[in-house]
Amino acid sequence: MSSKVVITRSEQKNDDTWDLSPLFTTDEEWEQAFSAVEGRAEDVLKFSGTFAEGPEKVADAIHWLDDFEREFAKVGTYAHLKHDEDLADPTYQRFNDRVGNLGARFGMMSAFMMPEITSLPLETLEEYAAHESLLFAKMYMAEMIRLRSRVLSEPEEKLMAMASEALASSAKTFGLLNDTDMSFPNINDHDGEEVELSHSRFVPLQMGPKREVREDVFGKYYETYKQFANTYASTVTGNAKTNIFEARARKYSSAREAALDGDRVPVAVYDNLINAIHENMPLMHRYVGIRKKTLGVDELHFWDVYAHLVPDHEWDIEYSEAMQMVLDALGPLGDEYLEPMKKGLESRWIDVYENKGKRSGAYSSGCYDSPPYILLNYHPNIDWVFTLAHELGHSMHSYFSRKNQPHIDAGYSIFVAEVASTVNEALMNKYLLDRTTDPKARKYLVNHYLESFKGTLFRQTMFAQFERDMYAKLENDEPLAAEDLSKMYGDLNTAYFGPEMVVDEGISLEWARIPHFYYDFYVYKYATSMCASLAIAAAIMEGKEGALDKYMAFLKAGGSDYPMEVLKRAGVDLSTPEPIHAAMKVFEGLLDQMEDLMVE
Repeated sequence: MSSKVVITRSEQKNDDTWDLSPLFTTDEEWEQAFSAVEGRAEDVLKFSGTFAEGPEKVADAIHWLDDFEREFAKVGTYAHLKHDEDLADPTYQRFNDRVGNLGARFGMMSAFMMPEITSLPLETLEEYAAHESLLFAKMYMAEMIRLRSRVLSEPEEKLMAMASEALASSAKTFGLLNDTDMSFPNINDHDGEEVELSHSRFVPLQMGPKREVREDVFGKYYETYKQFANTYASTVTGNAKTNIFEARARKYSSAREAALDGDRVPVAVYDNLINAIHENMPLMHRYVGIRKKTLGVDELHFWDVYAHLVPDHEWDIEYSEAMQMVLDALGPLGDEYLEPMKKGLESRWIDVYENKGKRSGAYSSGCYDSPPYILLNYHPNIDWVFTLAHELGHSMHSYFSRKNQPHIDAGYSIFVAEVASTVNEALMNKYLLDRTTDPKARKYLVNHYLESFKGTLFRQTMFAQFERDMYAKLENDEPLAAEDLSKMYGDLNTAYFGPEMVVDEGISLEWARIPHFYYDFYVYKYATSMCASLAIAAAIMEGKEGALDKYMAFLKAGGSDYPMEVLKRAGVDLSTPEPIHAAMKVFEGLLDQMEDLMVE
């Protein structure tokens, strides 16, 4: 499916949309379930003041909470997926808001639990954790013990919960402005036809052959952002100030420490990544030089960074073909992995194409009692094939975690969330390169792999550094206006892309459009996960004894242990920079291949 006009939701073919009936078959059914969940919420109060009576009382409360959260996740998942189908649809805006409101109210009502449990003497908590009735909640109790010093008093926790919805307004405003209220002008595409510029069309248009079109698209895209730069500066710094407030309230030294502590990841892991990438920055500059030379331009601009280096060897890959390519590429993962994935593809796990108002980009979602749904905005090119493989990695990780762990331990940490997705990308790259002999096609694929390094290891680390530096200034009470953020971001682009790249004014505004800056120190995990996944994928592809079994065990582990420990079982230790340096060796080898192909 390829169209010059962005269709409406009602024009989507049913088979191209996700099937949400495993959640609810009608809105009325959702209303009944929501009312039931809402009606149960106050029952949590019956546990207040009971925890000193013995471990069984704590176990009863955790069982109840686990069951409530499972039901709440079901109504919440339906609401947010329906909302993301068309962000302008008022019905599902209300559904989503009601879920958010209930979540905030329940947060206030249940705020007593952690303070009351953690106020017990340490000896008592440790005795409780070892009691037979609480063995099902091993990780929950371990966290209660670990986070005792971060928990506030009951009134303070209630106040934090009361404020949660208001504190989330900056991120919500960003989403509405970026995905709904802001519109882009029409442009002439690479075929000379007038089309509406949109988020999901921006990169495909930047990949096209005509440089003047790419420059026009780039300019108009960022001119639109420039009109709202002050608003975006307010939302991104407002969101950061929310996180700083919450971190200080819980006695963390910084918002970054607070964010990483959720995964029990030392701040040194974050800094190791940035430092190791800086040590290898000449490799990135070398790649920029290759791109400039291959394109044959006097000046390399940011509207050139997505352009195909082999413009006469582009794949036009319809979605059905993409599905089969992914299935074939993931063959080394075996039938245990592939069979449920095939059934999922046939059972409409995926919402495939763009429509007006649909959330941009791609993600994997779902809950314990639903399939691991995927939102795409598919366009028929090789990048979206890789995106499909990537999101299926997330979904299969969720599938195996939920299948093999009880609800309380099924949710894996964000720190490891990108590992399975990038393992799939590595397998996809190998599959295509192994079957491609044409020099032009190989050049295309090697460059695509290089681009994944640029986009995931270097670019996400640059994002991580921007986020770290922005928070450091705000935590030092330095005001940050739009021009300050643009200066910081432009300087980072200069450092990461090197002397061969012209840092255009538009790219200095890119910070305004990055949703991950509202996810609280999330982006570094893309880079660390890529390093981990390269090591795992290499072991599987080389047929190392036990490698696949270790990987499947990782996928099934969910949240049954701390994330760095789960990764160590799979053979990767991210407490050192060694996996990052090893990934850089792979990148260097690809640069060598690319330079050889340029000579041929």
